[in-house]
Amino acid sequence: MTVANYNSLVQKTFCENAIRSVVMIDDDFLTYSESIRALNNEVDLDYNKIDSSKRAATLESFFQSKNMICDVDNGSVNFDVDRIRKSDLIIVDYHLDNNAPDKTLKLLQDLKDSDHLNMIVIYTRENLETVWMQISSTLKGALDINSLIIDYDNEDVQSYWEDVVLPNLNDNGNKALTRDETIAYIKDSKPCRRIKRLIHDDAVLEDQKDKNFIAKMIAEYAVSRNAIISSNTSGNVIRGDESGVKWIQCGNIFVSLFHKVQDDHENDGDRIWQTLNDSLIEWKPSYYQLIKSEIQNAIEAEALSFVNHLANDHYGQAAWLNEILKSDSPDIRCRNIDFVFGNLSEELYQRLKNNNTLDEFIKSVFDSYSNEYANSGVAALLQYCSSKMDLPSNNDTYHEMYHALNMNLSSKNFEDGHISTGTIFFDTESNKWYLCVSAACDLVPTQCNDPHHVRLSPHRLIKVLELFNASQSKALPFAEHSKYIYVMHKNQRKYLSIFEGDKTLPVVDYMVVLNHGTTVDGEEKNIISAVFLSNMDGNVQNVPVRLKLKSQLRTGYAERYQAIASQYSSRIGVDYYVSMMLP
Repeated sequence: MTVANYNSLVQKTFCENAIRSVVMIDDDFLTYSESIRALNNEVDLDYNKIDSSKRAATLESFFQSKNMICDVDNGSVNFDVDRIRKSDLIIVDYHLDNNAPDKTLKLLQDLKDSDHLNMIVIYTRENLETVWMQISSTLKGALDINSLIIDYDNEDVQSYWEDVVLPNLNDNGNKALTRDETIAYIKDSKPCRRIKRLIHDDAVLEDQKDKNFIAKMIAEYAVSRNAIISSNTSGNVIRGDESGVKWIQCGNIFVSLFHKVQDDHENDGDRIWQTLNDSLIEWKPSYYQLIKSEIQNAIEAEALSFVNHLANDHYGQAAWLNEILKSDSPDIRCRNIDFVFGNLSEELYQRLKNNNTLDEFIKSVFDSYSNEYANSGVAALLQYCSSKMDLPSNNDTYHEMYHALNMNLSSKNFEDGHISTGTIFFDTESNKWYLCVSAACDLVPTQCNDPHHVRLSPHRLIKVLELFNASQSKALPFAEHSKYIYVMHKNQRKYLSIFEGDKTLPVVDYMVVLNHGTTVDGEEKNIISAVFLSNMDGNVQNVPVRLKLKSQLRTGYAERYQAIASQYSSRIGVDYYVSMMLP
């Protein structure tokens, strides 16, 4: 990929195609309403704001020349986050209200958690190194160090912190992090090695766990000193430029820093636009981020029309409305609504798929990677691809890559509401894993077709395959054998098989899900209760189990394993006799 080509794709999807509206917020701006009231002599004109308003007029003219809707706000009226986030580009003065950054920082905190990616330019006369550090520390979120020290409940650690470390930090001694060390911790959350050596050399603490804890507290102390306002969360992932002066990416915001020049604003529009573009290119978004951004652009451009069979079928719409409204069952109503929603979603997918502009953009993204690889001099394609995702290039990484690929290809996180064909789950006590292979039509909570379903209602009898641990050396090279299942469990990649060891027959079992279609009150998400039926002293007894619903096989994969279980259940045994052959 030529650098220019990649750069143009970044600029196109994040700026040219994405930014249609701009809002400029500065408490030194005169708003339209203020200007009109001043002209009508209703209020006195604040002449100190005239120069700043000239700057706003210059910027407004620049963005309007790019056919963008531009709004000016002084940050004191209608300062509503939900309204502001609807703008694609937000240019905001760092110090709003009494020369303090609190209001701007709170805006950034709120926007990072929104569903919409916002481009933000911080417009300031302050030192950019200071501004970058304050913004990144605030967005990362500082821990409550005092509470953590107390909760650690170790007198040696507390004494060392209070008597040795804290005085050193307050005096900006050798245990205080440098600016570069603070930047590194903000971005990777790894305590500084230099600090670890100093703690070791003090020879006060013996346990390595205690030393690591103090090293982390020292790093958090540096963050807390730079965080201007408190945060409800901590440890948020921060990305930024190496020097800590240009840009910050956190959650759903991308922040670019721009330094105001006191008496020169004629070219601010061009300079802001170039600064934002340069920052985005330096961010180096992945192909996935580029494609996702362009899909969002296609949707928001309103270039998609919905012309499906249901849209023009008023009879069908009326019938679905009747089916939705007549049902007293919340489950049936939700299922019918889901069908209508799915119909629209399918149409959206087809429209996106047939969008030639989007299709060409996506092809260009992958062509750019192909060109770069061809000119990179990297021998192994796996090495190149892992490096593009900032992953180490080694066999462990390559194995994890293909576990992730097979897992994403065959399954998704469990979000379906009730257990169904292809649901993967485990017994939280025994750690045994299972795969549901009952027919999906038998698992609709509101339907009880067979007599045993009626008798057991609201409970439900289900058929399962027991899953067994498999080795990576078998599950990756022989993935196409379609007997392996790939899951993530406790941040570990797990390989499961429908066969135990070298056996060729599955293990089919049955259990009764209690109160099918509901979760257990007071439990974490996706926890359900079930029982196995077992013989105890000649009587059928319930053996309770607590199940965690983990993931859901995709269409096709779920049905394949259901077919394997059905073939096993329909096996027919016949007898033959072996003849003893005479010599």
